[in-house]
Amino acid sequence: MASSFERLGKLLGEPEPWGRAGSRLWVASEAYLGVGLPSDYKAFLDLYGPGSIDGYLSLSRPLEADASELDRLWSLENWRRARLSAPDLYPYPFHPDPGGLISWGSDEHGGEYYFLAAGPDPDEWRIVVGSECNTWFETAGTFCDFLVRCFDRVDRPPFMDRSWPGPGARYRPLPRHG
Repeated sequence: MASSFERLGKLLGEPEPWGRAGSRLWVASEAYLGVGLPSDYKAFLDLYGPGSIDGYLSLSRPLEADASELDRLWSLENWRRARLSAPDLYPYPFHPDPGGLISWGSDEHGGEYYFLAAGPDPDEWRIVVGSECNTWFETAGTFCDFLVRCFDRVDRPPFMDRSWPGPGARYRPLPRHG
């Protein structure tokens, strides 16, 4: 039986060459966060690069790992402050609070996608999705497991666009600069 990573590759097709993030960029991100990141997430973004699945679900990864980029990618300080002022709207802590959410994507309708960094093994973290209306969805499984289930239309957020992903969905990398 194919792994979720392999199955996702078959669903999305051959990636356009974009360039691996390289260990330096992941090391800098993990040092900034103070925790490791899930291995299948890093492997997927190393292979596909930053971009989106059919323009709906956007994924990013470090390109330079300078201080401003690391803040832009990983800081959830605004969400942490919002949670302090309205804890009923935000049932999860935000990183770096213990067991806090770490952002990994967003969708065209304002949904935010996170790893729930509870526990020492990032490959065991759960996926949490928050809608623009503060509706929350939590599920087990890896990053790739979650994306495959989105294609299969099972165990995915009820507020996710029902038409996504469409037939023939493809990963569209961001244009390369440089």
